[in-house]
Formats: sequence, structure tokens, C-alpha cells
Amino acid sequence: MERILLIVNAHHPDVPSIEFAARIASLERTGLTAILFESTHYEPVLMEQPEVFQYFTNVVQTGEAVLVRANTDRTVNLIEEECRFAGVELDLVIDQGNPVVKTLSESRFADFIIIDPEFRLSPGHEGAPSQMVREILLHSECPVLLSPKEFAGVNEVVFCYDDSASSVFAIKQFTLLFPVFKNSRAVLLQVHAEGENEKGTDGQKRMMAWLNMHYSSVTRQVLKGNAKEKLFTYFFLQTKKIVILGAYGRGIVSNLFRKSHADALIRMVDLPLFIAHH
Repeated sequence: MERILLIVNAHHPDVPSIEFAARIASLERTGLTAILFESTHYEPVLMEQPEVFQYFTNVVQTGEAVLVRANTDRTVNLIEEECRFAGVELDLVIDQGNPVVKTLSESRFADFIIIDPEFRLSPGHEGAPSQMVREILLHSECPVLLSPKEFAGVNEVVFCYDDSASSVFAIKQFTLLFPVFKNSRAVLLQVHAEGENEKGTDGQKRMMAWLNMHYSSVTRQVLKGNAKEKLFTYFFLQTKKIVILGAYGRGIVSNLFRKSHADALIRMVDLPLFIAHH
């Protein structure tokens, strides 16, 4: 049985990430550990969002907005209902500490983490990835799976590959953690600069051979041009895919895995992103 961690803001639970985590745990036939982070601050919510109130208590109106404090019990009920529906055993942890510190500590003893790329506790909008998520991606001791806003299942697994040890490690980690996807299409995706030789290296050929041992259908796709632009174009508006990336900002000079490129994918592509470090 795997230990999957789901990171949740108890004040403002991200329903899509909870649904996604429950489905992944169900596919893996394992349990789910949800860590709910509480805070003592009040968060502004627009009056036009009455459906949000069900997760809060102590509502105080201030002009056109309201100030609210989380009702953690309702968030717990939401997660319990999703796991019950998915047939997933749930372990709940409620914490008021620093989410980054706690998550990184727990990552040492987890198989992987599921988190909303916009996760934060403070009011306001940071976009994706939030600063907290960036810190977790940089320092996690297990892979991180970023949840999409809409999840329609997985027909294709896309492995971003650049001949580095980190990209190979990410591919192997995903394959070992998710044998359930062995019958999905597997794509080894590479980005080459204009004029660069497309001929496969020895490492690429051996990687393809390894993938063919683990997946029923494997193909290689080579994109030509600027990595950031090509990756965005390739994944834009795609569904039923999951994307696997190597090192996130850990000194890797590869054009494919620059932190800025990963951030762009996280912001603009609504697909599950699996990120693992070597």
C-alpha cells in the first residue's frame, strides 16, 4: 500500500484537487492521508459567492465582501464524502503549523504528494504555482503530483525527456508508482533546438527499450524550436494526459526542465503534472 498525501487548505478547500486525489487513490487501490492546514486569519469572500459559505463559520459582512473563518468540520465532511464515494480509506490530520515545513517533513515518509498548484493560506490571489507550492516542489523528498481543475481520466502518459539522470529518475518513479497506467499510451517527448540533430542518442534508445518493457504502446515525439513555446503548444487544451517532468529548479541546466518552463506549464496547462527529483 502506498502513502499518498493530499494537502488541503481547511479555510478554502479546493474541491477539484480533493476529487482528483480520491480518484487517484481509488485507481491505485490504496488509502489517502489528507493534511488540513488551519489558520487564524479571516479571508475575504465576495457576497456573490454564497455557495462558498457552507465551508465557513463566523461570517462578518464588510461592505461588498464578507470576512470568514473556516469551519474545518465541513471541510472534513467534504473529504470524507469524496473518499467514501470513491471507496478510499481516509486518514485525516489537522495542523496549524507552517504548511511548507510540515509538508516537507512528511514528504520523507510519503510515496507522493497531491496538491493544488495554487495552494496557499493567505488571502488574495497568487496564481499558479503559489510560493508555497514552489517551495514544496523545490525541496520535497518525494514526487509531487499537481492536480488539474478538470480531470477526465488518463489515456496517455507523456514523459518529458532530455537524456539527463533526473528525467530518467522521474520516468522510473512514475512507472513504479503507477503500474495502473501500463496499458495507456506512453510518449517519450523531446524538444530539440532548430538545427539540432534529431537522431536518437544511445541513452534515448535505451530509454525507449525500458519503456517498452513496462508499457503496451510506446512512441517517441520530437518537437523543434523553443522549449517553452513548444511545450505550451503541445499540451494546450489537451485532456486525458498526464505529464511527467524531472528536476524543478535544482541546478539542472537542461533547457527542457528550466524552472521557468515548468512554471509556465503549471500556469497555462490544465493537466496533472508529476514532478520528481533525482
